[in-house]
Amino acid sequence: MAETPLRILLLAGSAQNPSRIRACLDVLADMCQHMNVLTYLWDLYEDPLPLFTIRPGTGFSQEEVQVFHRLEQQAQQADAFILGTPVYHNSFSGILKNALDSLSICHFQDKPVALVSSGNNDRTSSQPCDQLRAVVRGLHAVSIPTDLVTISSDFQRLHDTYRLVNEDIGNRCLRMIEQLIAYAHLMRMYATLQLQPIKHEIIA
Repeated sequence: MAETPLRILLLAGSAQNPSRIRACLDVLADMCQHMNVLTYLWDLYEDPLPLFTIRPGTGFSQEEVQVFHRLEQQAQQADAFILGTPVYHNSFSGILKNALDSLSICHFQDKPVALVSSGNNDRTSSQPCDQLRAVVRGLHAVSIPTDLVTISSDFQRLHDTYRLVNEDIGNRCLRMIEQLIAYAHLMRMYATLQLQPIKHEIIA
C-alpha cells in the first residue's frame, strides 16, 4: 500500500504586507509541492487569529472558534511544520507566538520543525530561530539542524511583493526542505514503532 503523502503546515508570522517571510515561505511551499509533499501556508497577516486567552469566562464568537478549530485541524494533520518570522525587538513576532499559544503539545509532539527568520542585518537575523528552538523543544517537537536566515539584500522588491534573489539562500532552502522531509519520514517510522508492542525475552 502506498504511503500517505506528507503534509507540512507553514506559518508566516509577519505583521506586514508585503513580507520577506511570506516570500521565503512561498519558495519553500513551492519546493515541497515539487517533491509531492502537501502544504498549507497560513499567513497570519492575511488570515489573523484572535488573541488567545485561557482566562475563565472569556468567550469567543462562533467565527473566532471556527478559526481556532481550523488551525488545530491543520496542525493535527501536519507531519511537519515551518515557522517563519521577522525580527521584532530581537525576537520572533507576537502573532506567531499567539498562534503557537493557540496550539498544544499534542499537535507538535514528535514532529520535525524548520525555522525561518528575516532581519535587516546578519547580527540579529538569527535570533528568532535561536529562541524558537526552545519553544519547539517545549512543544515536544524536533527542530531540524538547518535554519533559514535572510537579510534585506537577499530580496528584490517588485511592486507589492518581494522576490528572493540570493542564489545561495535558494540552495539553502532546498537543503532545508530535503532535510525536513527526511526527518518527517523518520518520525513517521518512529511513531509506527511506538504503536507496536515490545517483547522482552527473559534469559535464565
